[in-house]
Amino acid sequence: MDTLRSTAHLQRELGDELFATLISSDNTAAVKQFAEELLKSGLPTAMTIGGRAYDILGFLQEDEQSVKGDVMVGRAKELKAHQGKEEREHLLKHQGDIPAALRGKVAFVFTDDRRPGDPELVYCVCWGVDRWVECWGWLGLDWCGNYRVLRRKSA
Repeated sequence: MDTLRSTAHLQRELGDELFATLISSDNTAAVKQFAEELLKSGLPTAMTIGGRAYDILGFLQEDEQSVKGDVMVGRAKELKAHQGKEEREHLLKHQGDIPAALRGKVAFVFTDDRRPGDPELVYCVCWGVDRWVECWGWLGLDWCGNYRVLRRKSA
């Protein structure tokens, strides 16, 4: 019922002509892209976790949709957001402080936290069913805008 009310409200606010354009199947790709940009722009860009303050940074530039892992790691270093095991463990220990708006929308990459015996795998922290969990990411993959790196702010 909430979806119907929201749709009716949107139609009233946009007017019939704009609303018809919005819901046209001819515009699905453009509307999806616009909605994804709205979600990204509404996400927090900073947070304080267990008393530590962080900037939440993306590593994509301009119109990039993704980059290879080595590019992502290089940019994380340039941004001084090349975090390791200590920060990952701190984040998980104080995961209740992570803004709820980030759940299911981003995964944090710890580019200096590699899997023992396989340096091509980095630790990530992503939203599971009901909590933030550890996972591995292979640097050989394409890394998209859903991944973020953290830069710890000076105390």
